[in-house]
Amino acid sequence: MQLIQPADVTKGFATAVAEAWRQHRLEVLAVALLAIAGLIFPAPIWLVGFLLWLIGSALVLSSKMWSVGEKWLTVPGLVVLVIAGIAVAEALGGKRQDAAAYGDEALTVAATLFKIAMLLAAVYLGWRMQRGHRAPPMPSWHRRQRR
Repeated sequence: MQLIQPADVTKGFATAVAEAWRQHRLEVLAVALLAIAGLIFPAPIWLVGFLLWLIGSALVLSSKMWSVGEKWLTVPGLVVLVIAGIAVAEALGGKRQDAAAYGDEALTVAATLFKIAMLLAAVYLGWRMQRGHRAPPMPSWHRRQRR
């Protein structure tokens, strides 16, 4: 039995990324920007993370590899998830003395949720890119009727 070495895993991952880069440059760049934005977003350079997310989202939306549903799930769905998460956190958070305390908590929750959502979007789109382009569904009027 041969043990898998960490170097083998790293080499395999690097080979897979290089192959994806050769075939789908726009998509790899979009996934990388979303992942980097997710990693640096709440840091003091949050503006850079937000800008990277905007550019990555624009690349996701302009890609022809991902379906419209996948684009909606990862770009606007991310924003909806963050807004819903803020609402739930504020509802479950207890009582605050003033509006500033609500605002501080909302910003803290939003930064954390935005970071998690960006990383999940990058992982999901990378996984979908690795699986390849899906054929569009056949319209019902072209499907063969079974009798």
